[in-house]
Amino acid sequence: MPDLIELHQPFATEDLAPKKILSSEITRAKPSLRALAIGFSISYARKPIRAGKPKKPPYFASCYNMGNLGDVNIVAFYHPLIADWDLMGKDAEAYRMRIRSAIREEMIHSIQVITVKSKYERSIDLTRQFKTAESYYEHLLGKIIDELATSAEGQEVVCTAAQLYYEDWSITSMQKLRETDKKLHGRDGYLVSELIRQLVQIRFGELTSEEAKGKAWDQRRLFNTAKFGTTENLLQFMAGTLRQAVPKLISLSPTLAEALVEIERTIQKIHQIRA
Repeated sequence: MPDLIELHQPFATEDLAPKKILSSEITRAKPSLRALAIGFSISYARKPIRAGKPKKPPYFASCYNMGNLGDVNIVAFYHPLIADWDLMGKDAEAYRMRIRSAIREEMIHSIQVITVKSKYERSIDLTRQFKTAESYYEHLLGKIIDELATSAEGQEVVCTAAQLYYEDWSITSMQKLRETDKKLHGRDGYLVSELIRQLVQIRFGELTSEEAKGKAWDQRRLFNTAKFGTTENLLQFMAGTLRQAVPKLISLSPTLAEALVEIERTIQKIHQIRA
C-alpha cells in the first residue's frame, strides 16, 4: 500500500498536518485489513468518470467482484479526504476522528460482504436457492427492510438513519427512501447496509461516521437545524435517537440481529488477533 507521506511533487507545499494524520490512521488500520484479507489502495483522481461523465469522488469506496463478492478492497480518495481538513476547521483531533470513523465504516462494509460470501459458499441450500452470492446479499438487505417496515416505529428509525446517511432531511417515508435508494444506487434496500454499519459503530461504543463530521456540515447547511442551532447538535440528537432504538430494531428484525452478530464476531476476532 502506498505511504501517504511519500507524496507527489505537486502537493509538496500543502499543509502536512492532514496528510500525516491520514497516513497514521491508515497505518493504524493495516493489521486489521491484512487479517481480513481486505485490499487497500489510494486514488488521486479528482473526478472519476462514470458512464462517460465526471463524478465527484467519495471519501472511501468498498469494492468487490460483481456476482461472487470476491476480492474485497477499499479505495481511499486522497483529495476529498485532505479537503475535509478545512471543513473540520483544521482541528487535528476532530479530523483524526473523522478519518478513523470513515475507515471503520468501510471496514464494516467489507466485513458485511465477506461474511455473506462465506455463509453463502458454506450452504448447499443457499447456493441452490440463489444464483450468486450477490443475489443472496440483496435478498438479505431486502428482507431486513421488510421486517423493519412492519411497524411505524421501525419505519421512523430507518428514515432517521437514512437522513443521516444521505444528508437528506426530506426522507420521511419508506417510499421516499426506496426512491432515493433506487435513484442513487440503482436498487431498493441499499440503505440497510448503511444502517447495519451505523448499528455496529453504535454497539461498539464508537461515533457513527455521520457524527464524526461534527461542525463540518455547518459550512454547507444541508439541514434545517431549527431549535438545535448547529448541525453538530442535530446530528448528535439524531444519532441518539438511533442509539435508543437499537434494541427495538433488533427485536423487529431477526435477520438484522443475525447479521450484527456475525459482523461483530468477526471484528472481535480481529481485535483478539491484534492484541
